[in-house]
Amino acid sequence: MSSAKRLRARMTETGLVHVMAAHSPFSAMLAEEAGFDGVWASGFELSALYGLPDMSLISMTQHLDMLRAIAGRTRLAIVADIDTGYGNAINVIHAITEYERAGASSVVIEDKTFPKVTSLAAEGRQDLLRIEEFQGKIEAAISARSDPDFLVIARTEALIAGLGEVEALHRAHAYMEAGADMIHDPDPFEKQDSLRDRKLCARLDRNGAAGHRAERLP
Repeated sequence: MSSAKRLRARMTETGLVHVMAAHSPFSAMLAEEAGFDGVWASGFELSALYGLPDMSLISMTQHLDMLRAIAGRTRLAIVADIDTGYGNAINVIHAITEYERAGASSVVIEDKTFPKVTSLAAEGRQDLLRIEEFQGKIEAAISARSDPDFLVIARTEALIAGLGEVEALHRAHAYMEAGADMIHDPDPFEKQDSLRDRKLCARLDRNGAAGHRAERLP
């Protein structure tokens, strides 16, 4: 059974999985020892390790090297945070192929422009792609995966960008229509009326597998 299939099976079994951020084989081993269901191959943490801001300065090659090292030391499913997919839809196709080959079980792609500015930057530029363009990137990711269990998670930064819940929901539904298995919607303020608390964070995939903090979209 592939790691991606194990991740889906775990989500089906429990309805909730706990994934710990990691930036090295050692941190991934600690996550496995602590009983986590998976590791989040974090671009933010890798940037911090190099003393760099999280602004697309770390290359795909550097991130893949980290992920391969992690995959060699843990059996946990690996969720790869690939930011904007390193460019346009063509870059996404190449990225999906490489991340699957490196041992990832899933990727998270966000709808910011490339190069990105970290969501945590005060007064940072938070420009988003047109919905249709990001839908194309999701469709490219879906078409490029060789394992149908490999999860493609679309992350919308609409709340981070201050565009409001209506826009966030509009984008979430559009990304689902493009084929995304799940939706991730970070809210910097963790408001009580955020999409997470209204159970609109993610959807069940066609096989019925739920994700981390995920509920069915209406």
